[in-house]
Amino acid sequence: MSSKGFIMGFVALMLPVVTSAGQRDMFEKPDTVCLRIGFNSEKINAYYLLLDARTSREKERDRNRKGLSGPVIVFFQGHAQRPSDAYAFTSRLAAGSKSGIVVIPVCDTPYGSDEAWRGDRGKDVVLMEVLKWALSSEGIEINGYGPVYEGDVLVNNVRVDSLHGGILSDIVCVGWSHGGILARRFAHAYQSSVIGLAQICPAGYEHWSPMHLTFRFMRESWKISGLGFKGHARDCLCSAWGFTRGFAGDFLRSVPSAVINLHAAKLCRVGRDIRDCSSYCDSPALRISMLGHLVVIFADQDTCMDARNILGCEDPQELTEEQILRFWDTYFSGIRALPVKRTLAVLPGTHLAPLTHSEIYADAVLENLGQSFYE
Repeated sequence: MSSKGFIMGFVALMLPVVTSAGQRDMFEKPDTVCLRIGFNSEKINAYYLLLDARTSREKERDRNRKGLSGPVIVFFQGHAQRPSDAYAFTSRLAAGSKSGIVVIPVCDTPYGSDEAWRGDRGKDVVLMEVLKWALSSEGIEINGYGPVYEGDVLVNNVRVDSLHGGILSDIVCVGWSHGGILARRFAHAYQSSVIGLAQICPAGYEHWSPMHLTFRFMRESWKISGLGFKGHARDCLCSAWGFTRGFAGDFLRSVPSAVINLHAAKLCRVGRDIRDCSSYCDSPALRISMLGHLVVIFADQDTCMDARNILGCEDPQELTEEQILRFWDTYFSGIRALPVKRTLAVLPGTHLAPLTHSEIYADAVLENLGQSFYE
């Protein structure tokens, strides 16, 4: 388990990785793919970006041996962000990872007939189907996959189960903000497939109401807006635009869905998404027992997912062993007896750190998940 000696000094350790990262072939940014998902008696939109940094030689080798050099990385975006947002971060994950593959799935908030499968629990199902669809285009199947939903799920009117590949791959989940909750939910729902989990500025570690979270987010957004005058104007604008498109798009698409289905409550699905973002995720709620690597990274200037409140410390750069152990025992007690490599770190930046400090965070995630291509 990493301790305070790791915190903040991690940047220096990453220099060899940064230097080597250019050795892999560059790849063009792909287009975002839109899918139509039939789930729980409704149809919603889903989107994904598949980043494949492998060279042609790597691809041929993977096909011949029917395996990748490492697990596929699935990145879960922050609240309402689009698949192409934080591209500097996700593309570095792809270029620097053992597998060379990152999939970023996003979907509208599920709000179908069965209330048990609305919101994030429905996303557990929908995002897995999107992931399976995306990987099938590269002949990749998910190792150990087992469905968690008994009903039919259709992607573009097709069951993904009918699409088969020749390459089996495990999964590593990486999530930012609300995506930190989604990543943990995924690791909980598909424990036979997920071998690693990393959370960046994650939600889920405080008891708060949706209103409290909203005010906290607004305060952090106001502070982040000042970064526009410190060389990060593009990052701030891209994040704000991505959030606006995602939030507004989900709501606007809920209007015709409410009319067609004669179900006015569908207009509330955006509110459901905010409520799920304020969920509290401790060990009893989302138990995880099959991981090999677990990484949780906070940003030292993040006042939304505030490390000081969560870790119970005045200075997150000076964590004690007692504070670190208390964090693991509180939120991940289910892995206490397992041989899991655990890393708790606080790195520079605000809640927008994956954009403003993309290299530092991507390299930290890969190194501590044991997935660096250049180690």
